[in-house]
Amino acid sequence: MMLLVLWCTSCSHDTETFGISDPETALSIGLRVPAKSPKTGEGYAIGETYENYIDVENNNYRIYFFTSDNKFIARFEPEGFVVTEGSDYRDYGVLGKAPAALADHKNFKMVVLANWTQYGDDAMKAGETLLADICNAGWGQFDRFSSFELGPERLIPFYGVHEYNNIELKPGVATWLPEPVTLLRAVAKVEVVLETDGHFDLSFSEVKIRRYNKAGYCAPKDVFSQNDYDHGGEWNSDYVSGLHLVGNGNDTEEKTQDFRFVSRWTGTDGNKYEKWIAYLPEYRNIDAGDQYSSIEMRLDAQTGEDEPHTIHFANYDESGKTDNNDNARRFDISRNNLYRFTVTVRDHRLAVNVQEWKYAYDNEYTFD
Repeated sequence: MMLLVLWCTSCSHDTETFGISDPETALSIGLRVPAKSPKTGEGYAIGETYENYIDVENNNYRIYFFTSDNKFIARFEPEGFVVTEGSDYRDYGVLGKAPAALADHKNFKMVVLANWTQYGDDAMKAGETLLADICNAGWGQFDRFSSFELGPERLIPFYGVHEYNNIELKPGVATWLPEPVTLLRAVAKVEVVLETDGHFDLSFSEVKIRRYNKAGYCAPKDVFSQNDYDHGGEWNSDYVSGLHLVGNGNDTEEKTQDFRFVSRWTGTDGNKYEKWIAYLPEYRNIDAGDQYSSIEMRLDAQTGEDEPHTIHFANYDESGKTDNNDNARRFDISRNNLYRFTVTVRDHRLAVNVQEWKYAYDNEYTFD
């Protein structure tokens, strides 16, 4: 999934617009929500409307300042937003009074939380609360999606951090921060796409995820700097590689949930397509034994006695087989990643193209 970016604007603002008088120290930042992939064709995909949405209208975000050694300084509370729409982005110009405590720090970190189900404002103690306390807090968790329909009432949580050095705040001057804060989504997106040629008229009657975690952390584990996850758009090194699981493990009970049907269309190639999606908390598949997560799908041509077809979150060899006991073949379900599985029907056989963002696989196998 494409990253969201808090883009710190270099434009000036009239401080009186938001009721900030000249003698006070104003801080200007901007929030940019891109709508297009920053590197088309290099593994990134366009985020859909509510996959990019931050609920600023309902104050569903927090901007905090921390010291370089990860101790809480103060919260930044903007006085207002100026929204600008572009062809491939949405900008929120933000201006507010800089916290008085920030004047004592030329080097600091800005931490952004967005779309969290709750915030621990009462637990934030200057000089005491650590950034790790936020990342690992009980109030920093979210429940799994009861349906995979995003909207104003159910949004994806985001987390981002960026360190700034040699920043001088001056009274009467709106100071802007020179670099972006990159935001990570807390969930993985999983897509299953059915592709059939013009000779077949097949659809999925159901697509399910088997085994998933009922909760996740809004923030990744031990990410206290932009250098821990943001590497300038280099796909092989961007994002976080470790999981942040509630209770340090997967849920023990087995659960299933239906994917959401999204759309059906005919492509320019004459083939027919349909898409199903799910948004999932992180899940450990490696070293999961027989408690690994998998996708089950049933075609409308199947009867109730037919076994569903299964796709594993794993690599397949050239013969289209995978050994689920082989951890070298299996991969985890990680935040901010898109896992796309394309199921094709050709000559009365089903084949699967398995693509996971960090490692791309393109293998076929036949369902028995």
